[in-house]
Amino acid sequence: MYRTKYFQTNDSSELMHLIMTIFHTSHDGLAICDPNGYVLLYNEAYLQLTGVPADILNHYSYMQQLELDIVTESAAVRAIQTKQIYSTAIEYANGRKTINTATPVLDQNEELLFVVGNIRDITELNLLQQELEETRQINSHYQKTLEQIQNDSENMEQLVYRSAIMHRVIGLAERFAQNDSPILLLGESGVGKDVVAQYIHRKSGRDGDYIKINCGAIPDHLLESELFGYEKGAFTGANKSKEGLLELADGGTIFLDEIGDLPYSLQVKLLNVLQDGEIRRLGAKEVKKVNMRVIAATNSELETMVEQKKFRKDLYYRLNVLSLTIPPLRDRREDIAALVFFYLKKLEQKYGQAKRMDAEAMEALTSYGWPGNVRELKNVLERTYHMTEESKITKEQLPASTRMIRISPPCLISNERRRTHVSSGRGQAI
Repeated sequence: MYRTKYFQTNDSSELMHLIMTIFHTSHDGLAICDPNGYVLLYNEAYLQLTGVPADILNHYSYMQQLELDIVTESAAVRAIQTKQIYSTAIEYANGRKTINTATPVLDQNEELLFVVGNIRDITELNLLQQELEETRQINSHYQKTLEQIQNDSENMEQLVYRSAIMHRVIGLAERFAQNDSPILLLGESGVGKDVVAQYIHRKSGRDGDYIKINCGAIPDHLLESELFGYEKGAFTGANKSKEGLLELADGGTIFLDEIGDLPYSLQVKLLNVLQDGEIRRLGAKEVKKVNMRVIAATNSELETMVEQKKFRKDLYYRLNVLSLTIPPLRDRREDIAALVFFYLKKLEQKYGQAKRMDAEAMEALTSYGWPGNVRELKNVLERTYHMTEESKITKEQLPASTRMIRISPPCLISNERRRTHVSSGRGQAI
């Protein structure tokens, strides 16, 4: 023991009191035994860490404790046997994991006087190491996800997923792409129906354009002319002829988003196009043949609308030849991390600053219910990216709504229908 100039105590009893106080207040377990393994002194921390009762220490040597299977290992016994310092890791019956170091103290004749045992708790350290290893594995997985996305230009532009259910729906979408039958995409708003529609178009091998129209975004009185086009003089202001979107999609694909919002009066005209493959511009006398793939999408219950006479039954059956149900993001949480990396990478490419989510922030995003699905996730990431000055995005920097586990709202697509699609198509997601 070393003393500094500030230590002025020379009284042996006062010094002994100081040493004993230190001995008993140590967070490490301390125990001293004689050459026969009988414990001479020990502190409270030793009892707490080992879980060995005081009665055992008071009456049984370390050798006897081993024989009675009270402990599975004893550093003190090894030190007594070898007269060498011995360290080992021990897990006690109380669940504590410790590093035990036994130091023999010898006299001038190299005879053993006693052994000083030190026990340090590493339970929390092991937990931290385990969490660190789990974090490393997660980071490795995310890095592989990012590399795969970067190496796949098609995925970079459109599809980003990791869930098995999404893998199955894309496989089914590829099969559907090989024929010309209409496809109906079902799912909540923001799940990515447009993304799947574009993917089907690319896989179809069609040379024509991909045309998208939101049936709920165009006023009813303009929607017909947008879809079918018109001839010069067909109505006031029609100073020249114009091709409709259906005509522009000849040889390609037309995506009718929010088909449930299509006016009832236009539904019969769309049905005729699907059945006959012909269109007639407003004000025209002749018809024109068109060869296009029709993909429709909705987040509405079309069956209910049919019952309520808001959607034509014949059109519903014609559109519902092939159907895919895209589950909400809360039902495919494996995709969240991949989407986070994808959108952050796009923001980095656009604005030149790399930003990453820390583990706690990623956990919060994974736990959130995402009622707005992928569209909401994209908006949250863009907002957080611009609001965060540092390169690391923490949980506190996320919107308050995403920092807590949310109860997911019910899916707009019935469970019965989802089970039907999963059964026939082995599940789907994007």
